[in-house]
Amino acid sequence: MRGTIANTPIEAEREAERARADLLRRAEAQGIKPFASLEDFAGDPALTADFDVDAFLRQVREDRDRPSGRSID
Repeated sequence: MRGTIANTPIEAEREAERARADLLRRAEAQGIKPFASLEDFAGDPALTADFDVDAFLRQVREDRDRPSGRSID
């Protein structure tokens, strides 16, 4: 059914369930684990101790606002 549009809501739900199961299976095979708590988002203190969130957000905004040089036709 890959690449097709589901004809009924039940088919769409089943396709979504299959896609999610496939995604989880591939993630697990690559060693990716789901976040179970907020502490999982913290990261290694040795790597994040001097992380400047404000500088990071400034950079993200600048990158987002910069023209990409590509046009959408």
